[in-house]
Amino acid sequence: MKRSIYLFFTTTVLLIGLQEAYGQQHDKHWIGVDVDTNGTYSPIFMGFESDEIIYQAAPPTSDFIVLQEAVAMSDASGNLQFYTNGNVVVSWDGYIMEGGKGFNEGTLDGNTMNAEYVPYTYQLIPDGYEEGVYYMLHSFITVEPWGDSCYSIAAPKMQISKIDMRLNESRGKVAYKNHYFDEEIMAPAFAVVRHGNGHDWWLVRHSPDGLYFRSTLLRKDSVLFTVESTMQGLSSDWFDCWDLIITAQNLLEVSPDGSMLLNNYGVGHAKLMDFDRCSGEVSLIDTFSLGTVPLVYENQLVHPTVTTFAFSPSGRYLYGVGWGGFAQYDLWASDILASKVLLGGVPWDMDDLQNVLEGQPLGYGAFCLGPDGKLYSLYETTHNVIEYPDELGESSGYCVAADNPPSCLGPDVPYYLFSTPHPHYRLGPLTGSGCDTILSSTKEPVAGSDYGVSASPTVASGQVEVSITLPGYGSQVAAEIQVVDMLGRVMECHRFPPYAYLHWLDVSGWAAGLYNVVLLENGRVRAAARLVVAR
Repeated sequence: MKRSIYLFFTTTVLLIGLQEAYGQQHDKHWIGVDVDTNGTYSPIFMGFESDEIIYQAAPPTSDFIVLQEAVAMSDASGNLQFYTNGNVVVSWDGYIMEGGKGFNEGTLDGNTMNAEYVPYTYQLIPDGYEEGVYYMLHSFITVEPWGDSCYSIAAPKMQISKIDMRLNESRGKVAYKNHYFDEEIMAPAFAVVRHGNGHDWWLVRHSPDGLYFRSTLLRKDSVLFTVESTMQGLSSDWFDCWDLIITAQNLLEVSPDGSMLLNNYGVGHAKLMDFDRCSGEVSLIDTFSLGTVPLVYENQLVHPTVTTFAFSPSGRYLYGVGWGGFAQYDLWASDILASKVLLGGVPWDMDDLQNVLEGQPLGYGAFCLGPDGKLYSLYETTHNVIEYPDELGESSGYCVAADNPPSCLGPDVPYYLFSTPHPHYRLGPLTGSGCDTILSSTKEPVAGSDYGVSASPTVASGQVEVSITLPGYGSQVAAEIQVVDMLGRVMECHRFPPYAYLHWLDVSGWAAGLYNVVLLENGRVRAAARLVVAR
């Protein structure tokens, strides 16, 4: 009781001078497609605004636009700004933005408004120094020969395009597009990681064989410098064409804290690497086998492995998926392959009516960590979810769609949805390391992320969204909320998974009155917000 009373009085003091907090909710909306019975496609937003997720039809676009694996960008407070399929940019009102056509001219699949650009070869980042300014980083895609008879898509240079939402009455304008930089033939997919100062961005690319890395430091849209790294002691001499294609064309994964990278090392192997957010250097930690699983495919016995990956929020567990199924690996284990745990059955695909298509093991997409701390692997009508990715095996609460039709998001989610990768927007500065002050600028960064908590709506009788803001997110940050009534009684507690910022309360059974929503970090009260329960 003493602790509750202490919280009550501390909260009262905090509320006197409470100000709106700066957030990091750029990934709050994901975009998918609603397909009606007439076969008409229209955009739909997957909004993390409820514990059941809200699906809201977007304004119809002024022209037909393919939104397969498109990416949406919200502002720091979680308000939708625009979305893109890599070839065209559409503002929040459904109209193509001024200057929003003509991207990727001269590339493979580029400059085509009614087609998606090569998936996962473009990412969106906010400017670290000006609110309302965003950049699209996108590879210039070509097909390149490797050896005598092997071909693969590649990126001989990078492109940057600037989107300024402060213009056109906040509908935005593409200030410029397709500016080239880092002209070196590399793999098409890349990683984006915040610099250790918390404001600039590293663009990390690798050679098609994955043994050479280039880390380019961007301040706003200017290249400060590029760092080169090689994987000492490794060779690609044993690669055949398929080894090269798997290594070149799959994603380069980043741990949520930005300290590790992972990608394929030929078929059936992966390499785990250290990434220095201050220097941009990439160094090898280890390589390991991913193992195989026997599978009868088209009446033949095959032994597929996993090819698509994601780190758990703490960085301990690695999730992989491929034709053989979903798997979890413990990166802290002395033998990573021996720690492998299969999660569910074969990821069979789902048709448009969400019936299981046995014989087609394509029921998965790239992984993406949601604002709620869950891992999602979504591709069209196949929706896979890992509820507690930092737990071992069955405790992870994995749900494979083919084992739990029609959808792991619920029985009434028939939409085409996509877990397109987002940079880790909530990755803060490395305080106290010297890295947080390196490359200081004469211009102040965007308003720094302080502690904050909000409850919406502030007057409620049912579901309430609670959002938190922290200066730094991570596995060492124990962030939780407590909801306290005016007698000092704690009505509800919730501890946030690392890098999550959303939680939902159900106050439908609570007594009417004033409540305080208190944010604690490692046991210390950091911020508070008022909540009125009405009847």
